[in-house]
Amino acid sequence: MDDLSVLETSVLEPLAPTFVKTILAAPPFYQIQGVLNVRSIPLPPTSSTRGLVLRSGETNNITPLGKLKLSQELGITKIFDLRSDKERAKFGSDSALNIPDVEIVCVPARTVEPKEDLKTIFGKFGGNGDQGFVDAYRSTLEQGKKAYGRIFEFLRDELHNGNGCLIHCSLGKDRTALAAMLILDLAGVPDEEIMKDYALTRVGAEPVREATVARFAELLQDPEIAESTVNALGCRPSAMRATLNMLREEYGGAAGYLKNHLGFSNDDVGRIVENLTSRRN
Repeated sequence: MDDLSVLETSVLEPLAPTFVKTILAAPPFYQIQGVLNVRSIPLPPTSSTRGLVLRSGETNNITPLGKLKLSQELGITKIFDLRSDKERAKFGSDSALNIPDVEIVCVPARTVEPKEDLKTIFGKFGGNGDQGFVDAYRSTLEQGKKAYGRIFEFLRDELHNGNGCLIHCSLGKDRTALAAMLILDLAGVPDEEIMKDYALTRVGAEPVREATVARFAELLQDPEIAESTVNALGCRPSAMRATLNMLREEYGGAAGYLKNHLGFSNDDVGRIVENLTSRRN
């Protein structure tokens, strides 16, 4: 899919069912029973580890068949849950934390200030283009250092052995997208591919679009916050382009973020890049 304009469709408008069915049935998407928005992060096509780093929405409804596919067919040995403790308590399920041969790593990537409600948070996404996303994602990069550090430790130490990982938050749109952005920028993937990977959540989350709209109905019906809420729930490619610009200007790209903010050495970063990009035999 080369034309990304359809992915800018408002969350208030349904996507064509045939279009959604076609996209979800083909790579990079996987059908995992009980898990939404599952797809592989687009590492370089020649990479020997392509297909071993997946992203998704929350896993608390995963079925036994879904667990088997993740662990046995797709080679997932570790799941990184970027949700907050409060989110896991509200939406989680003990059964989802019991997948044979898979370790669940719960590391929140973001905290919410006690005085901030959703209206305040979503209000920051109104009337300023993509700046609301840039500011929110910068904050997550700062708050999520431990979470992203754990992911890159896995990519350094375990990926080359053929072990795969799944990274997820609630919908797989924001916190997970930043993990994917960092990985892809480090691997030298073109910006257009990173932007496409980000925007594909618009299709991946379409099966729960109506539920999402219902969940935020009060905000979407409030004239003061409705437009901002629609923006906040979107995943426009331009928001990722603006975030990539911020990452490079303020952090020195993914490599600078890893070295100067997560504590990885030059050798560590080199090893991670090699694991992400080494060619198939």
